Amino acid sequence: MRPTIAQRCVLFCLLAGLALIVCVHRAEAQAYPAAGQDPFAPGAWNLELGGHVAVETWNYNASHETMYGTWQGFTYAIRKGLLFKLSWPLYYVEQRGADAYLIGATAGVRGRIAGAARASLFWEVDVGVSKADSLTPPRGTQFNYLALGALGVSARVAPRTHLLASLRWVHLSNSGIAGRHRNPDIEAIGPQLGVLLGF
Repeated sequence: MRPTIAQRCVLFCLLAGLALIVCVHRAEAQAYPAAGQDPFAPGAWNLELGGHVAVETWNYNASHETMYGTWQGFTYAIRKGLLFKLSWPLYYVEQRGADAYLIGATAGVRGRIAGAARASLFWEVDVGVSKADSLTPPRGTQFNYLALGALGVSARVAPRTHLLASLRWVHLSNSGIAGRHRNPDIEAIGPQLGVLLGF
């Protein structure tokens, strides 16, 4: 099942809104050049926006899934080099039978491996829950748990503005809450691109 015209319009509006936010933020950042130089500095708050595409890497069910998503949330540096994250991913899951739209809520941490304010190599781990509008994956349930991990880089492109690029892995399953025979999973990996906007 392909997205309808209305669904494509919603996605277009979300992307246009993201572009507008980035432009406005860049204009504001020029007025406050000292703010938000390092998202890993203690006490730093950031809005995080991004997109993710993940292709199933191994399969324990009879279906092959591909996930297309947007990512929005907040980060807070609890100490130097370590961020706490709250995120709300939205995914379109292409799968056998009825495709699904999925919304989630996750919490996690991001840690700096190397680098400084201008550029950093980082790792991150998130866990959470999700709800889909149809069984995801097929034979599964609408409610699922999420576990995500990534390795990536950040680079400052303007005051209070950092670009992110990472390779992100997604695990989705219901952990057997509906019985052993209704616990297929999705194990997928793919690139994620995003932006951190300091405030």
